[in-house]
Amino acid sequence: MAIGSVIAAAMTGCETSEPADPTPLPTVLGPDTPPPVTPPWTMAQLVNHPCTVLGPDDLARLGFADPGKPSSSGGHYCQWLTPAANPRQVRMYFGPDYRQRFGALEDLNRTEENFRSLAVAGRPAFLVDDHSDSGHRNCRIWVSVASGGLFQFEFAPANPYPDWDFCATAVEIAAVIAGRLQ
Repeated sequence: MAIGSVIAAAMTGCETSEPADPTPLPTVLGPDTPPPVTPPWTMAQLVNHPCTVLGPDDLARLGFADPGKPSSSGGHYCQWLTPAANPRQVRMYFGPDYRQRFGALEDLNRTEENFRSLAVAGRPAFLVDDHSDSGHRNCRIWVSVASGGLFQFEFAPANPYPDWDFCATAVEIAAVIAGRLQ
């Protein structure tokens, strides 16, 4: 499956069965209604505005081009790329989901190779460090959000970098994002 399409698939369905929650789903901001200017944000505020989560200063500090590119394929995610001059080419993706249940999704992924549970900014999270037969890797992280739902963050280097623990970098960036969510 192509990088990013994993996020698109996860963000456009794959509902899991859990006991019914009497709490109604939050109201999602429409594409023409911007979220509040400053965090904290809820997942429902970011579904149609995923590129809001990292600002120009964040992206410059992290070595990514500004601005992010929102999905155009039906999924609700943002993609950022490192500039062509960067010696380490990376794509990163952020996908908010206010409907998904963290525990059920964690259980579904628990059998994945290179799965591990962790905490990101004090929130329950899990990570899958994907390895392809060609030597490429990407790091996918799912983080529970206090207001409900979760977000998926994917960090995908274009080439294998054996001297770089990029999942550690991905966890650091996911922690910045988690700190902005309620």
